[in-house]
Amino acid sequence: MSRLFKERQIYHRSDGVVHFISMSSKTQIALAIVVGAALLWVAYASVNVVFKEQIIVAKENDFRIMETGFSKRIQDAQRAYDDVNSLNGIIQQEFDKAMREISARHQMLENTVQRKAVIDQSISTLSEGLAQAGGPNGQKPLNGNRVMVDVQPSEPTPRQSRTSKLRKEAALESDRRYSANSENAITANAIDTMRNAAADLYTEQILLFASVEQRAMQEIDELRLVLATTGVSPERLITPAKISNTALAQGGPFIDPSIDIGSPKYFQRANRAALAVDELAALQKAINHVPLSSPIVGSRRFTSGYGIRRDPINGRHSSHHGIDFAAAWASPITATAAGIVRFAGTRSGFGRTVEIDHGNGFVTRYAHMNRISVKAGQKVKLHDKVGELGSSGRSTGPHVHYEILFRKKPMNPSRFIEAGRYVFES
Repeated sequence: MSRLFKERQIYHRSDGVVHFISMSSKTQIALAIVVGAALLWVAYASVNVVFKEQIIVAKENDFRIMETGFSKRIQDAQRAYDDVNSLNGIIQQEFDKAMREISARHQMLENTVQRKAVIDQSISTLSEGLAQAGGPNGQKPLNGNRVMVDVQPSEPTPRQSRTSKLRKEAALESDRRYSANSENAITANAIDTMRNAAADLYTEQILLFASVEQRAMQEIDELRLVLATTGVSPERLITPAKISNTALAQGGPFIDPSIDIGSPKYFQRANRAALAVDELAALQKAINHVPLSSPIVGSRRFTSGYGIRRDPINGRHSSHHGIDFAAAWASPITATAAGIVRFAGTRSGFGRTVEIDHGNGFVTRYAHMNRISVKAGQKVKLHDKVGELGSSGRSTGPHVHYEILFRKKPMNPSRFIEAGRYVFES
């Protein structure tokens, strides 16, 4: 270093005066370092200026690549979001459609079942009331489940087999109804699962309609048998509604045409069940007006039947248009069906008498009472007390003379009481 940077003197002459500057080795080294650093900075700055534009272009290219990548990811995410929304929309539409159909069918089924339940409750109430009176002599049923009469012939096809067959038919129909495949493979599983569940429910709804129809038809046969046992044809009690203007005879619930709630077979099954319930309702309403009970609920003894008999007073043959029950003095005499008292007073030969109009042409008469407990125009229900047993009028002892008139024609009360046993013993 000392050989390169020897001590030097720099001379400077100005206006005849010579000046010199002495530079030591250290000073030269320091100056060389400064000059070198300045040259390096100039070189760096020159290179930076030359390549700056290329660096900027490269960075801009990198930025564009990154921006393009992010834009693609954002587009993919948006596309996926749109697809999810679309799938949700498709599934929601299918779900809403299925729920509308199920709800509409359920409403039809619920209305039919509720109507049937109301009828069953009314028949059950009548059965319980008739059970209080028991048989003609007051006997209570030994077995509440004993069937008095086989109202239907033995079925060639067991119930389980018929149900299985009906289930297969309903399943095939529901499969045809819900067999369309989804256009979008992604939604296929979800929609197919929902459709399978809807198809199963569709099958169960058809089976419920079939069950309601079957039970209604069985009860219809039983009630028709009860009425036939009395000697009064059911057709005489159930009359079709009179329509004054057939051109304007229209009706029915409003059903949105955009809702496809079922196939023709579904409507056929629903209509058959509804018609069966309608007929059952008409029979139930009719049978509520039929006097099927005994006029004495407590202990009693059958003493005289309906028809030709030997008169108890003069011993001659005579017609007896009722039946007689003997019981303890002042035993309660009760209405054998709901109705309105049309007469309460004294009649020749009958003594103290009560007559009740039950509607549908039925009138019952209770005679020879000791005391009357009702007035004309009073409404009574089944087994409401109308008087007390006595021996007024043409009588040989304490008893009640009980008559049933249908459209002013006397009927045999024993047949009605026996028919009432079918209701509470079967």
